Amino acid sequence: MRTITTLLLVFVFQGIFAQVGIGTVNPQADLHVGGDLLIRDNFTLGSLNTVNSADEDFMLLSRSTTSTPTGKITKLDVSALSVAPVNVIDYSFSNISLDNLRDVDLQYDASKYIVGIANFRYIGDPIQKVPAGGTKSIGNFVAHTFISGGTWHLEIRNQTLDLDPVDSVNYEVTVIVYDKSYFRYLAPIMTDLGGNNTGTASSVPNLY
Repeated sequence: MRTITTLLLVFVFQGIFAQVGIGTVNPQADLHVGGDLLIRDNFTLGSLNTVNSADEDFMLLSRSTTSTPTGKITKLDVSALSVAPVNVIDYSFSNISLDNLRDVDLQYDASKYIVGIANFRYIGDPIQKVPAGGTKSIGNFVAHTFISGGTWHLEIRNQTLDLDPVDSVNYEVTVIVYDKSYFRYLAPIMTDLGGNNTGTASSVPNLY
């Protein structure tokens, strides 16, 4: 009986310190998975310690919602990124023809980045209002980014009215560039308010 007890203790201690390999016969960690990892339910990790420039081979793990089935664990190699997750760039445009900044190629690859604008500033002479249906119109002014030819472009102008040719205007705008490795570009949500100025969006975006 004493011999059996000793053997059982040996087996228990061996089990505590053993490394487990899945898809590999030579595990290099407490749990070593060789191949894809699929998490069908929640994927929870502890808090991430501070990472500084001296750290090497740092990667982020994420649970993919586009895999089939959903839940494949993928890695993001930070060292392979050419830009930060969020980038802020100030642009200034001068000597513009009338007020028409029709199409400026910002040269950001649309397959890699999401580009938006903020802090727009109009500097210069105003657009003159024109009579329209018993009132006066200031036209249709737009400032937005859009995708064309695989890159992000910028438009800032009054689409229906122009400055007087002797007038001038400058545009200053902040461009926000998001790396798609961190962010998704969600599908647009179209809502018809039926002539009202209040209402509710037609759907809720799927964030998962």
